[in-house]
Amino acid sequence: MNPKNVVISGYATLDYVAQLATEFNGTGTVLGNLGVSGAWPRAGGAALYASRRIAAAGLKAFPLTWIGDDGDGGHYLRACQRSQICCEAIDQRRAAKTPRCVLIYNPGGEYGCLLDADLEDHEVVTKSQQMIIGMADHLCISAGPAKATDAIIEHYPLKRSLSWIAKLDRRSFPDWLCKKLACRAQLIFCNASEREFIEAAHQGARPADQIIIETLGSAGVLIDAPDGRRIISASAIKTYDTTGAGDTLAGEVIAKYLYGQVAIDEAVSFGMAAATDLLASRTANSDIGRT
Repeated sequence: MNPKNVVISGYATLDYVAQLATEFNGTGTVLGNLGVSGAWPRAGGAALYASRRIAAAGLKAFPLTWIGDDGDGGHYLRACQRSQICCEAIDQRRAAKTPRCVLIYNPGGEYGCLLDADLEDHEVVTKSQQMIIGMADHLCISAGPAKATDAIIEHYPLKRSLSWIAKLDRRSFPDWLCKKLACRAQLIFCNASEREFIEAAHQGARPADQIIIETLGSAGVLIDAPDGRRIISASAIKTYDTTGAGDTLAGEVIAKYLYGQVAIDEAVSFGMAAATDLLASRTANSDIGRT
């Protein structure tokens, strides 16, 4: 049997991670650590992190994204190839710049994100990408340009399964797009701060088979399914750099629940283990950890 095709849409980025020693309010000088866990830069974006877990499960993972023909774009493609991720849905544009993302972590764990994306005029769904969407067995939507995301959904066959990695980013997910995703997604992945706008998008009506998987930090993961709500507890791990952990969990759950023939609780446990492994791989490069 041929492996299933999973398309994961969203921004491709080159990530630069900085950990501050003290809070920074925009003036003065603050000490910090640039390139935490080797991320200066590191290929990133939800589409890549989720694709890695999907590909590792033996499925064909297609990140659908846009990069430039610069050195950063080459860096991103090599990262995909190392993880045996399919690159056919990656649109590499001539004379365009691959997006860069600076992630700045405060000592308490909160972070801010500076996205330098110069592809807004180019982020259309190409004919080649449309063909791959049409052949997909599953589509996962993550943060990307809203108009392109809408076009991706429109080209995806209506009766096939869809998942949504939510993000509190109104440019990527304006209200009208949230409503469309909330009524279509079989699986929704979010954190506690994102749950409110997901509930608002439902407008009181939620698909009967929809499962919401909400990460609660050190408290674990909430599964809100048709058969009830429950929390799977988590073990705390110390790391500065949590980038991609939720996306890794999502990719693992998609692979295990939709195609690995395991129950949702077991799939989430697999996802949590994959996210923990990702974070543990970074702790060796951190002098001081956080929970």
